[in-house]
Amino acid sequence: KKARDVGNVEVDRQTSDGDEKQAQQAPLTPPKPQFEEREPKRWWIQQEVFDMSDYSSEKSSGGEEGAIIPIDLSVNHLQRIEQAGGSPNDISSMTVEEEFLPVVLPSDIEFRWRSKVRPGSKPGDAIKTSAYRIVARRAHSSKNDGGGDGAILWDTGRVETANGLPDVVKWNTFEHEVAVGTVVEWRVSVWDSSTADNPNEPSVSRWSKFAVGPSDDEWQGKWISHPLDVDSFEKTDSAAFWKNDDKAQEIACSNWERRSQPPLFRAKISSYDLYKDGSDDDEIATALLVISGLGSFRASIDGEPLSSSGPLDPPFTDYAQRVSYRGFDITNYFTKGDNKENTHVIGVTMGSGWWDHRPIKGSFIRLFLLPRGAITCIAQIYVTYKSGKTEVLLPTGNKASGWQVAKGPIRESSLFTGEYIDLKSMASFDGWDTDRQWATISPNNEDQHSWVEPVAYESDTTLRIWRYQLEFKAAALSKPDDSIGPIQPKHKLAPIGKLIPIQAPPVMPTERLYPDEIYSLGDGRWMIDFGKGISGVLRFESGLPDPIVPPNGKYPRAHNMATLGPNDKFITVVHGESLEMTTGDINLAVVAGMGLHDSGPQHKSREAGWAESKGGPCYPKDHDAGSLLQRDVYILPANEEGSNQGSFSDARQSHFTTHSFRFAEICCTTEPPTGITALAYRTAFAEWGNFASSNVRLNGGYELIKNAMNSNMLSVQSDCPHREKIQYGGDIIADSPAAMHWYDLSAFYRKAIFDWVDQQWDNGAYAGTSYWLNLNDYAGIGQGAGETVWATAPLVMTARHMWHYGDLKLLNETMRHHMEWMRFL
Repeated sequence: KKARDVGNVEVDRQTSDGDEKQAQQAPLTPPKPQFEEREPKRWWIQQEVFDMSDYSSEKSSGGEEGAIIPIDLSVNHLQRIEQAGGSPNDISSMTVEEEFLPVVLPSDIEFRWRSKVRPGSKPGDAIKTSAYRIVARRAHSSKNDGGGDGAILWDTGRVETANGLPDVVKWNTFEHEVAVGTVVEWRVSVWDSSTADNPNEPSVSRWSKFAVGPSDDEWQGKWISHPLDVDSFEKTDSAAFWKNDDKAQEIACSNWERRSQPPLFRAKISSYDLYKDGSDDDEIATALLVISGLGSFRASIDGEPLSSSGPLDPPFTDYAQRVSYRGFDITNYFTKGDNKENTHVIGVTMGSGWWDHRPIKGSFIRLFLLPRGAITCIAQIYVTYKSGKTEVLLPTGNKASGWQVAKGPIRESSLFTGEYIDLKSMASFDGWDTDRQWATISPNNEDQHSWVEPVAYESDTTLRIWRYQLEFKAAALSKPDDSIGPIQPKHKLAPIGKLIPIQAPPVMPTERLYPDEIYSLGDGRWMIDFGKGISGVLRFESGLPDPIVPPNGKYPRAHNMATLGPNDKFITVVHGESLEMTTGDINLAVVAGMGLHDSGPQHKSREAGWAESKGGPCYPKDHDAGSLLQRDVYILPANEEGSNQGSFSDARQSHFTTHSFRFAEICCTTEPPTGITALAYRTAFAEWGNFASSNVRLNGGYELIKNAMNSNMLSVQSDCPHREKIQYGGDIIADSPAAMHWYDLSAFYRKAIFDWVDQQWDNGAYAGTSYWLNLNDYAGIGQGAGETVWATAPLVMTARHMWHYGDLKLLNETMRHHMEWMRFL
C-alpha cells in the first residue's frame, strides 16, 4: 500500500524491521493545511454506452428454447435475494441458502415476473408471451425425496394468454390450500411465437423460493425483554420531552443509561424436539424461523448469521400499528449431514433502532413523538414433516421453550451517532449462540452479562389512547375527550402493533468499497477516502491495530473519550461527507445528527455549547466537538488489575447504525488498519435502470445523483441520511418518477404508502411526513395536516404505482383513505 505524506510524495510502507521500529518511534507527520484538488474519478468514464454483459449472460433453466426468458420472479412484489451485493457473508460456504426469503400470507400469494429477449432471437418471435405455466413445490423436496420435480403443491398447467404477459397470477388457495409455515419453490415456463405450437419447448425460469407466514393472530410467540430493560421505564418518561420538564428529562435520561446496552436472546433446540416419533413419516420436510425485534435485530444459528441485514430490521414503520417480521429457511440446519443428531442454538442480537434510542431532544427530529419501550424480541419455528403435519417450536414467551437473555457487548447503539463496542465483553461472548457455550441460568448471578430468564413485554396503554394523545398534540382534535384518557402520555411501555410479513426488502449492504486513498493527518490519525458518498459502515477484515496515545497526550477534535477509565484503551472512527478546507479534517457540521452543531471551528454561527444545550441532558458527554458526531468507538476496558483482556484484532464492524460519509478518520494508531472496506447499505431492491454517455460531466452528475439516492433509501426515502433520516412527502413526489425507472420500487413504495395510511388522522388529514413529527405543519392548512403538496404524497404515489406496476390491489386497499384526504381538503 502507498500513502502520501504532507508533501504529497508517495512513501513505500514496505520497510525493514529496523526502519519500521524507527518509524513507529518517530513523531507522526502533521496535516497539510491546504485543499488538494482531486482528479476526476475513473468510474465516471464508461467505455460502452450500454452494458450488455448482464443481458447476454441471462439464461433459462430450460435450455435455449424460446425467444422470451422469464426473469425476476417475485411474490407480492418481493424477490428472493441469495446474497446482497456487498455482503461480508460467504453464502456458498454457509448452511442457509439465501439472505432474504420473501414471506407472504396465504391470501397474498401473487406471482409476477419480467421478461427478456434471448439474444439472437427473431424480433417477431418475441412480440409477446402466448402462454405460461407455474409450478410450485415444497422446498427441498426434489433433493430430499430422490430427485424429480419434488412434492408438487400447485400446477397451473399451460394457460393461454391472448393479450400477452399477465400483470399478476394469484394462487387459488381455496382449491389448493397451503399451510402456514410452508416453504415453497416455484418457477414459470413461457411460450412465445417461436414455441406457441410446440408445448414441449417452453423457456423455463430458474427456481425461486418464498415462505407462507402467519397472520398476527396466528402467532404463538409473545414479545419478551430483559428484566432490567422493563424495570428501567417510569411512567413520567413517556411525556418528559413533551413539555419543558427538566427534572423529568433528567430522570428519563438516567433510566435510559441504565439499559443502554442492547440485549442478546437465545434458545436451544435438540434433535429430540425435532424427531419425537422417530418414524420415517416424521422426517422433516421444511423448517421456517419467523422472527422480529424492536429496535433492530440480527438472527443467527449455531454461530452463523442468517443475513447481512441489521441496521434497520425490521424497517421503520409506526411500530405502535404494524411491525414487520422476517422468515428464514433453516431446513438445512436440521436435515443436512450430521445436523439431524445435533443440538442447535438460535441467537438474536439486538440494537436500539428507532425504538429505544438515546432520548436526545434535538432541533429537527422529535424522537419523543415516536412510540418507545424496552428492546424486545418475538420468534417461533414452524417445522413441517413429510407426513404433512406442522408443529410450532420454541415460541418466545413460553417458559418451556427455554429462552435466555443477557446484556451484550454493545454499550450503546444509535442510528444517529453510532456504536460503542466493548471488545472485552465481545471476547467473553465468543460462541454465545452455539451449543458449546450454552449454560443454564444462574438465578443468583447479578452480573449484567449473565444469562437470565426474559420477561414478557406488556404495554400499560392502548393504541387508541396513544393515537388520541398524538392527535391532540397535532391539533387534529379541537378539544380533549376525557373518556379516552389523558392528553399527555402516562405509560411506561408503548403499545406494539400487529405483526405482518415484511413488505419490502430489508436494508442490506448492496456494495462493498475499497479505499481510494489512505493518508496520515498526524499524531496517529488516519484519513480514509472512499471516493464517493454512501450510507454505511467501515468493516475491518483483519481487525484494528493496537491504539496509541497521541504524542502530546491530547486527542484531536472529535476523538476525545473523557468518560472512559484512565487505563481503558480505545479507537475512534469518525465519518463525514466532506473536509474542512482550512484544516483538512472532517467537516462535522455538515453531517451532524438532528442538526445539532455550532457550525465548526472555522465558521461558527452559534456559541460554543449550543449543541449540547439544545440536545438536553442526554446529549452524549463524549461528543464535545460542538457537533453530534457520526462515530463508532471500539473499547478495550481495563480490568481491576489495570490490564486489558480481549483484542482490537477482533473488531470487525458496527451493525445497528449507518453513517453518511465519503471520508473516515481513525484515531489513534501508528499504522492504518489493513483489510479495510466500506459497506454501503440501502433497501435491497433491484436496480434495473442505467445511464451512460460519452460526456464525463453527464456521467459524473448521474453518479452523484445515484449516490445521493442510494444513501437515502434505508427502509424509507429520506431527504438526508445523517441529520434527519425520515420520510418526507416532498422528496418522494419530486424524485419518484426517476427512481421508478431506476429501481424496482414496487414493494418499497407500496410500503411507503401504507406508512402514510397508518399516520392518517381520524379527520382524514395526512401529515407531510410518513410519521407525524410536527415538522412542517405551519405550512399546511391546520388540523394536523402537513404542507398540502407534501401531504398528498400517498395519493400521488398510489397513482404512479398503478401506472408502473398495474397493482389494482393496492389501489383498492388505499382508495378510501385518499378520498378521506380529499374530503378533508
